Parts: sequence; structure tokens; C-alpha cells
Amino acid sequence: MTAGARDATRRGGFLAADREALERRLPGLDARLAAAGLARLERPDSPAVGWFRASGAAALFVPADHQGLGVGLREGIRLQRALASRAPSLAVATTMHHFSVASLIGWERLDAGLEWLLAEAVARNSMLVASGAAEGRPGAGILTPVMTARTVPGGVILNGSKKPCSLSRSMDLLFATVRLRRDDGERCAVAVVPASSPGLSVRPFWRSDVLAGAESDELVLEEVFVPERLVTDLGPLGTTGEPLRRSLVWFELLIAASYLGMAAALVERVVTASRAGTAELARLAVGLEGAGCALEGVAARSETEPDPAALLGPALAARFAVQDAVVTVAGQAAEALGGGAFISDPDVAYLCAATRCLAFHPPSRTAAAAALAQHLRGEPVDVP
Repeated sequence: MTAGARDATRRGGFLAADREALERRLPGLDARLAAAGLARLERPDSPAVGWFRASGAAALFVPADHQGLGVGLREGIRLQRALASRAPSLAVATTMHHFSVASLIGWERLDAGLEWLLAEAVARNSMLVASGAAEGRPGAGILTPVMTARTVPGGVILNGSKKPCSLSRSMDLLFATVRLRRDDGERCAVAVVPASSPGLSVRPFWRSDVLAGAESDELVLEEVFVPERLVTDLGPLGTTGEPLRRSLVWFELLIAASYLGMAAALVERVVTASRAGTAELARLAVGLEGAGCALEGVAARSETEPDPAALLGPALAARFAVQDAVVTVAGQAAEALGGGAFISDPDVAYLCAATRCLAFHPPSRTAAAAALAQHLRGEPVDVP
């Protein structure tokens, strides 16, 4: 962080409100990340995930009456934006944790209250939850998983793999969608798998230098037993249940906010650069702030909407608006900084590359087309 950027933050300038929110919720984490810098944080051996755990951030979205910090979605967008401006890999990895926690809280289980016991355990013990709810391969998705489950007395046996899987080396629990084989056909189910389960292992997978600190390796499950109380049947393959829709609203907004924070880190450099002109700053403000307002608008609606699952369509629309905006804004910011900055500061090229990765998170634009059409027609939104 440059001296100019620090001064702007103290004056209440660009990103100041987001970073003040992060400091209020997780004291000391922002300063620690800023001091470390991208070169240290964006590596496979990054200390950022450990710092995140130590700060108590695992409990951010667990309700206060269940020992969490009780953060809402609108504030969460600001926190993720601030986090990503310091540590892109950490923001991406922890979005998977937050999605998994939101999912755990949302399930209506036969074993009443188990979801709250899990949420309280996450908050009390700073546990991290990895997400195995989407798979990076053709024909696989949240509702059509490749990982399989077969019923046995007392539970199910899981087989398959999830790659990439963020937090693969630091997770305490895995929240996974699986293809459950029953006598009446295949169904989609979710399973909560302790990281210490026999048969669960981690293999190297991520070869790119971009977002290498997210611990996105391969999780392999070979004959892993999961007790019946930790498995929930969602229904027929390809049908989005209401709890999953609610969780996906959180995911789409928080992952988009993370990439918005990466673009904001580039804009921050332009704001503090002496060569930046008024016209350039105005153009960047329109793209960046407009995208941020789209996310916060959907988040604000979630506070009064009696059926939060109904916001999946607007959340997808906002996410893809951000996806377009961050690439455009990052390019404009790099151009405004000039070739000298691009050559002398590796962070500029890194952030430009990182902002493009939002396109690789589910659903793809092609897969989301039908969902967005359903939204415009006023129909229930399903995602692949």
C-alpha cells in the first residue's frame, strides 16, 4: 500500500468505508494483509487463510444468537470488497466458506436443530468449510454433481473428487452436493464431511500463479462414510430447492464483490497517482461504483424480501454486470497508470489477470441464460 493510499484511507477517501467496516468486524486483519502485500499473499504457501481463521472471520455470517458476528449480506459485500483489495485469493476462498455456512443454516433437516449446532461449532471453533457444490468439468454442476453417494446402514458412502476446491488444505468440513443413488432413481443431496474422514485426501491441482493462495487443489473421496444425520436429500437432479436458491444469492453477490475489490485495488492506484486526470477518474467511478450499487441493491432487497430465494434472478443479473464491469475497469485503470507502472509494478498485471477469473465461477454465462430468461418471465429460477 502506497503512502498516498494510506493517506486517502485516513481522509475517508476511496475504499475507506469498506476498510473501516473490515477493521470494526475483524480488528487488525486489514493492516496485517496490507503489510504483507500481494507477492506474499498470492502464493500457495500464503499465510492469509491462517490469519483469517485467527481473526474469528469464520463466524462472520453466523447469527449473533448462535455465537456468530451476525453480519448481513449488504455489509458482507463491503467486507469482501475490502478483503479482495488486499488479498484476492483469500477473498475468493472465503466466499466458498461463507456460501457453505449460509447453506448449512438454510437446510430444513429431519434432525431438527443440527444445522444450528454445526453453525455454532463453526463460530465457536473458527472452523473453515470448503464448498464441493460445483465442479469444474463439462456436464457437471451444482444440481448435477459427479460425486456419487450410495446408501448403507446408518448413512452413505461417497466416491469421486472435487477440483478445484478452495480451502482444500485448511478446511475443517466439506459441504458437498452429491448424486444420491436410491432405489427410486438418482437424486441430488448435500453431505457435510469432516476433513478428518478416512478416505478423504488432497492432491495438487492448481498450476496457475493467479489466485494460487486460495488452496484450490483436488479433494478426492474414496469410500468415505458420512452419517445419515449429515446428509440432506434435495430432490430430483436438476431442481433448485428454496434453501439452495437462498444460498446461491449469497454466493453470487459475495463472489462478485470479491472481484470488484480486485478491480478497486487497481483504481486505488489510479486515485493516488499524480498523473490521473479528472476524466479518467470519472470514467472509472462510473464503472466501479455502478457495479457496486447493483450488488448492494440486491442485498438491500434481501433485508425486506419475504422470500429471499426469489432474488436469485436479480443476483445473477448483478453478478454478470459486475463480471463485465471489472474487466473493463481493470483495463481502463491499467491504461491510466501507464506502461511504466505496468512494467515496474507486478501487482498491476496480476490484478488485471485476476479480475478475469470471475467468468470461471458457476454458473457460466451460457448456463445462466435460461435462468435469466426465467427471471424476466417471472418464473422460478433454476440453475444448472
